Amino acid sequence: MKKVSEKACLVVLRTRNSELQILAFHHPKAGIQLVKGSIEPGESPEQAAMRELFEESGLQAQSAQWVTTVLDSDPGPTWHLVKCEIEDSKEKWEHACQDDGGQIFNFFWYQLAKQPDNQWLPIFHVVLSEIRRLNI
Repeated sequence: MKKVSEKACLVVLRTRNSELQILAFHHPKAGIQLVKGSIEPGESPEQAAMRELFEESGLQAQSAQWVTTVLDSDPGPTWHLVKCEIEDSKEKWEHACQDDGGQIFNFFWYQLAKQPDNQWLPIFHVVLSEIRRLNI
């Protein structure tokens, strides 16, 4: 049985100029983040990841594969990392999120080797560190 609060956190990677990059966005009220969202009842982490990718970025995932559970704390949410494959996309773009009040998210590619600064929420420092450690 799933916990009340489970999140799918997407790992969307590409290589440019020999650098591994991860899809990220700037949330107008909550800093820099990776695409993530709640897993709905009856959804797998992979299904939630594909849905969230479309809702938050407008991108369609070609495939999704669960990688690992990053955080599993009580009473906090469980975070599942899910690697998603997409067709090549733009360098930067804006997207009006379908949920979260229709806010505009500004997407870009972040160098995975670069340490996150204080614009990133603390949870994403942990998530990025785990992605680098796993060498996904």
